Amino acid sequence: MGRSQQNLRQEARRRVNEASLARQREREARERRIRDHAVGLLTVVAGRDAAVARADQAAGVAVRAMLAEGATTADVAELCGGVLDVREIARLARLVPTVGE
Repeated sequence: MGRSQQNLRQEARRRVNEASLARQREREARERRIRDHAVGLLTVVAGRDAAVARADQAAGVAVRAMLAEGATTADVAELCGGVLDVREIARLARLVPTVGE
């Protein structure tokens, strides 16, 4: 192989290595972006779950107060205009109160 042929191979190898390195950097950047989105997603979902838990606790307090006043779960369901059924009201009533209730 002549000197110029060897130089051409070295240049070709260098270009391939540069292209490969650029692709690897792009893949790594994409993976970082995907991981960042996953962290954001899980943060939002955890916040949603916490908000639902707080809402359920507050609803449970209200349901237990109505039941303590002598209402039945059917009465509460009727007063809620069909938004909550008897089964959901019973579930809320069974929630363990958090500290401060």
